[in-house]
Amino acid sequence: MALYLVSYDIGEKDKFEYEPLWALLRSLGAQKILYSEWLVTGDRGTAQQIYDRIAPLTQTSDRLLVQEVTKNASWDKLLISDDTFRSLVLRWARD
Repeated sequence: MALYLVSYDIGEKDKFEYEPLWALLRSLGAQKILYSEWLVTGDRGTAQQIYDRIAPLTQTSDRLLVQEVTKNASWDKLLISDDTFRSLVLRWARD
């Protein structure tokens, strides 16, 4: 299985319009790790399938990335604990 990073840039003035996006991410079991980054486990589909579910909830001026995460990661000051992030990476990410 894989672990995917979902990252987006949305306009600050439009942020009130994104509750449906955040609700979808929560329904996928995503974990918010930074203000505009979430982790989604691979049992929710491929990067393309996850992207296809999320993209309709963004605006044309937004940027969106869904990227597979590898075990080769470094991080600091995430919104989740280091232990939680480490366990997700070790369980889901590929070498």
